[in-house]
Amino acid sequence: MPKIVAEDDTIIRTAQVILDPDTDPERYAAFADYYKVDIPDFDNWVATVRKSVPDLFPTQFQMVSNKQDLLNAIGDASGLICESLIVGRSEIEAATKLKVVQNFGTNLRNIDLKACAARGVKVCTLRRRVNIAVAEHAVTMMLGMAKKLPLLNGRIDETSLHEAGFPARMHDRRHAAAANWGRVDGLRTIYGATVGCLGLGEIGQEVASRVNAFGAKVIYFQRNRQPENVEKLLGAKYCSFRDLLSRSDYLSIHLPSNKSTRGLLDEEAISLMKDGSFLVNVSRAEIIDRDALLQALENNKLGGVALDVQYEEPSPSDEPLKNYPTAILTPHSAVAGRGIAAADMEELIGNLATHIRPPIMVSGQDPRR
Repeated sequence: MPKIVAEDDTIIRTAQVILDPDTDPERYAAFADYYKVDIPDFDNWVATVRKSVPDLFPTQFQMVSNKQDLLNAIGDASGLICESLIVGRSEIEAATKLKVVQNFGTNLRNIDLKACAARGVKVCTLRRRVNIAVAEHAVTMMLGMAKKLPLLNGRIDETSLHEAGFPARMHDRRHAAAANWGRVDGLRTIYGATVGCLGLGEIGQEVASRVNAFGAKVIYFQRNRQPENVEKLLGAKYCSFRDLLSRSDYLSIHLPSNKSTRGLLDEEAISLMKDGSFLVNVSRAEIIDRDALLQALENNKLGGVALDVQYEEPSPSDEPLKNYPTAILTPHSAVAGRGIAAADMEELIGNLATHIRPPIMVSGQDPRR
């Protein structure tokens, strides 16, 4: 039975549920419920994936969460799944049976590629469909705010437009076009605007590539600057945190939640943002100070805010953010359908199976020699 060591992540655990028959039944049931919205017959999906990788099921799965746990577990592992844990020379040298390292993403900064190559260990990446879905959601939110879609939805008559504060009245059609007869002011575009990414990791990069295609200028800030080739590919320019705030027409957050990021966008930071700029958060709610955000909405500092992550999930029915027509609030749905996550997992498991399966013996010879 092969052994796979995996960084403990709530999504990577899906692979454990599929491949390890000794997975805690409670965990299996939790994932069946998690996928149920789009994959109602979870058992059948799991069985189908298992049948597609006969050399990988059953597998002994061990989850680890730190460097020492990884070193302790990796000695007899055939495969490793990692996302942020460092896989350096010491880890590779300790893994005497390792055949493949599957990165849960495309950023390989945490993996010593030379050490892997020297030992003949294959390194695989995964461009996660879930990240693409989140990026699409972020750009959709930008467009929704720029075009005032939540406010205008259904307002196609003069009375309802007047109720929303717009002086709707048809233009003189003898001379002028009918365009925007509702006389909706403040409509914006992404084209020609400056989109700031607070964090240019894998989701931030997916966002940058999309708004670049719209014709936006892309700037970003994060603790460690991206390599020049990544910046060039995305058309993104590095700047300071203060410059990011003051220059961005749209500010999109793509940071993890930790001690250094929680409350990063506080009252002072928001005060540095452009008047009328748009704020998008598909990352973690607590990166924006809640009181500062409510004050900015109350004072009309921001043109709009769009949040796919809320301060309480589920939110209370009297959540004050719901009172602002310039706020777009969605229930952590940016990841799209569960089929997207399932496709990611099928690709990941397929990569592992390809490189872990035993070699085909011909006349007693290992063809890989």
